[in-house]
Amino acid sequence: MGQPMAARLLAAGYPVTVWNRTAARAGDLAGRGAKVATTPALAARGARLVALMLADPPAVDQVLFGEGGVLAALDPGATVIDCSTVGPEDSRRAAARCAEIGVGFVDAPVLGSTPAAEQGTLTVLVGGTERAIRSAEPVLHLFGSRVVRTGEVGSASALKLVMNLLVGGLTELLAEGILLAERSGLAKDVVRDALFASVLNSPFLGYKAPQLLDRRFTPLFTTGLMLKDLDLVLALADERGLSVPGTRAMRDAYAAAAAAGRRDDDFSAVIEELDRRSADAERRE
Repeated sequence: MGQPMAARLLAAGYPVTVWNRTAARAGDLAGRGAKVATTPALAARGARLVALMLADPPAVDQVLFGEGGVLAALDPGATVIDCSTVGPEDSRRAAARCAEIGVGFVDAPVLGSTPAAEQGTLTVLVGGTERAIRSAEPVLHLFGSRVVRTGEVGSASALKLVMNLLVGGLTELLAEGILLAERSGLAKDVVRDALFASVLNSPFLGYKAPQLLDRRFTPLFTTGLMLKDLDLVLALADERGLSVPGTRAMRDAYAAAAAAGRRDDDFSAVIEELDRRSADAERRE
């Protein structure tokens, strides 16, 4: 996701310096005119805006606050835009540490996948102070066709977890429905036509149902990342004293898919794990 987002900044004429934990992945951006730094601090030196798109909370902490991290290189008045999916407390903690040296911080996770990032049609959720958001907004509008202000720092991260919970749950439930249809002898095209003719039809169904029906698992969002996000959801639910038994059961299905070798596949590969479980149960009978 970070690569197409940075490419949009370059296309808009921004001077961009990039850093990636896997250096080879910065090659395309270098070809488009980006400078490539060898550490996060060198990438951030002299910048007024620093955007992060990282896998998980430990990665954000390391890039921001670790040795050679971003924060050591920023001047007061700069703003950090964290587009990573993390917990709201992670965002609040990062914002507090940035504030200690006069650096602004917004949590700005995005809704959408790689094609939307390439086209600049993501939805960007953003939480933070008015000043920090105003600093970040020109860049956020390049990333997405819609920027939704959610409130204070951490609120955008919380809403992103809610959205990924729903996406994960709908995909797992759709997988169960498709498997039941198959076991009932229904033709794939009949199921497809019925889904798209029903009240369930939506942009989400438009790209997820074909993946499940055709067993195409080229990753737009991996099983491993979905599992990480569901663990963050469960941690937030526990913090808020909320019982979420459906989420726990659904999380276990994705965990089993990851353990079965599907971690780097699209998370729609959960259908294969559900199918395997059913086959194993039939053999035991």
